[in-house]
Amino acid sequence: MPRRPADPTLFWSATGILLVLMPLLALTHDVWIPATVAALALIGLFAVRRRRALRLSLVPWQALALAASLFVLVEAAHAQGLLDFLTSPTANGDSAGDLFRLAALGVVSANAINNLPAYLVLEPAAGDPVALMALLIGVNLGPLITPWASLATLLWHHRVVALGVTIRWSRFMLWGAVAAVPTVLAAVLVLMLVSG
Repeated sequence: MPRRPADPTLFWSATGILLVLMPLLALTHDVWIPATVAALALIGLFAVRRRRALRLSLVPWQALALAASLFVLVEAAHAQGLLDFLTSPTANGDSAGDLFRLAALGVVSANAINNLPAYLVLEPAAGDPVALMALLIGVNLGPLITPWASLATLLWHHRVVALGVTIRWSRFMLWGAVAAVPTVLAAVLVLMLVSG
């Protein structure tokens, strides 16, 4: 039997905010705008309904610091030309090999440095929209292997540890590789089918 929320007003109001947020994230290019409005609305809601739940320890400072550090490090390396070799194998979407190579480069780069800076570094290698989609597949479906590969994984880890759940990274990485490889391959195959 499902648990009833301690504060139904808070629960249903927060649910409403999230239900409005989800389509807005898909419909706008500037996702930070609806995300910021939703975050402020949720903070305001909790400030009124359950003030004691708001505390700075909820912010995943370590994950944010790591992600910011990776961005700075990658941008500095990119500015110095140290990552130029990654963008040399440009793909124009004409061949299956190009698409698979670009997706694989996205997977490897995302797991090496983090998917967001990896995308920014590799975007120039995608010569057309189909190649760009292959890159997006690689950097979004592939970062399941290393713990730092995506901010979402870092935030998830922060939450489960706060709940007392222990995660063995070796097992996470093994299952991540098992999931990432066929998922990326299948997605690129579908991309090739739909792009003609």
